[in-house]
Amino acid sequence: MTQSYSSPVVVCRPALPSDRADVIEFTKFIWDGHDYVQFVWDEWLADPEGLLAVAEYGGRCVGLAKISLSAPGQWWFQGLRVDPKFQGLKIGSHIHGYVDEWWLEHGDGVARLMTGSKRVKVHHLSEKLGFTKVLEVKEFETNSLDEACTSFQPVPKDEISTALSTALSSPILALGRGLFDRGWDAIKPTEYVLDSIQQQGMAFWWRGGEGLLLAWDDENEEGKVLGLGLPACSLDSLPEMLLDVRRLAAQQGRVGVFWIAPLKPEILSAAEAAGYRQHVEHSGYLYEKHHPAR
Repeated sequence: MTQSYSSPVVVCRPALPSDRADVIEFTKFIWDGHDYVQFVWDEWLADPEGLLAVAEYGGRCVGLAKISLSAPGQWWFQGLRVDPKFQGLKIGSHIHGYVDEWWLEHGDGVARLMTGSKRVKVHHLSEKLGFTKVLEVKEFETNSLDEACTSFQPVPKDEISTALSTALSSPILALGRGLFDRGWDAIKPTEYVLDSIQQQGMAFWWRGGEGLLLAWDDENEEGKVLGLGLPACSLDSLPEMLLDVRRLAAQQGRVGVFWIAPLKPEILSAAEAAGYRQHVEHSGYLYEKHHPAR
């Protein structure tokens, strides 16, 4: 699309409730009609700590992006979308840069984002804004296993500190550069993070403390699945723990398990041994940026 002297310009601003119609209209063509933005729009708009931003062109919304506070000092960029009908105006650059500037003014700590390995333009844009690629990840999935399992017990609230120590010493966490997935949100474990997971009933000791499982809720076309965040155990025990996670999923009435894991040989071999398969062909890249002044 060619922009003449009299053409509109791209304007980025905080989203308004009235933007919903435009956003839902153009996102319904993204991801073959499976975009989730319509289901989280109201929640994102009401977020008092982060920012939901839109890009406006010619009086209509043609792009959006969201930044959320995941935990104190940890922020997550997500939801970068551009109307497929308005390519060529660098709308993605405009909206990504706008949200980045907002974070530099209002945020602190570290900001992270994940994008597909094939989205080269997003890689270049992120690097231009000062983000550094820190990890490559892969999506795995498997069905639940309807077998007896007594290996997991909920982590009591008074054992959160012990659980944090177990998580921080995990070789699986080390392979993930200190990050794990908490529901499409790469995050470093802290006492605050583990307290939140424990309150949701998704933190479990494995085999009486030999390992620790941090999980989250997810669902796919077939039903509810168990989101596997961090299986904190020895590498030798990882295949056995991954199998037990499948059994736990069945006990909780879930159809399967989903895991966004570090793309490392040790992870790949353990996942394959436990019956996990790669969800999609491509991988994901995790980027992060440290706040320069806070």
